[in-house]
Amino acid sequence: MKVNDLRQLSDNDLLSRLNDNKENLQKYRFQKSIQQLEDHRLLSDLRKENAKIKTVLREKILNKDNSNG
Repeated sequence: MKVNDLRQLSDNDLLSRLNDNKENLQKYRFQKSIQQLEDHRLLSDLRKENAKIKTVLREKILNKDNSNG
């Protein structure tokens, strides 16, 4: 998902998406360890999306702080 699309989501949506990604990442890591994961690129894609989500959440926090004070 692109960063601009993530910026349009609410905080709760972002947090739930982050939690879902973490669960999927754990599942994919387990599948990789037992050599059942066919597409290893899924791991890096999920990690990158998690980083994007965390960045957008941090931007929202900083924008709220700047607008208040």
